[in-house]
Amino acid sequence: MQTYDSKDYLAMPMSTLFLFGRKQDFGYEMAEPIAMVASRHHFRIWKAPFTWNGQEVWVGAGTHDIGFAKDRRNNNVTHKIDPAVDGERDNIGASLQKSNKAKTFSYYLPPNPVQEAKNATGDGYHSDGRLLVIFLQ
Repeated sequence: MQTYDSKDYLAMPMSTLFLFGRKQDFGYEMAEPIAMVASRHHFRIWKAPFTWNGQEVWVGAGTHDIGFAKDRRNNNVTHKIDPAVDGERDNIGASLQKSNKAKTFSYYLPPNPVQEAKNATGDGYHSDGRLLVIFLQ
């Protein structure tokens, strides 16, 4: 109703996702006023159950809502996710770079990367398979 009345709202709903057998440690959203009901960016991060060279590792996942779709799991209305997921990966990197909190950025292409798959609602998505690796200051 707040969007319908052309008002901003600060408590945007965000679903809980699971990785490493538990829900995300942090979840962030970014949206433009008014358009936020249909178009917004989500970023979820989990502390990994392993370290790298003695350092904590955090794993993130980002999605960009671009509209609405029927959820094939329960016939409810849900957000449609942009199938070009690399754009959201790069958007998150650019946002962190603007914050001046990142020391280095690099891309890593793992062996046998996932380049095409389906999300939880059955919609397809595609990627070049590269992972964005960020070291924070």
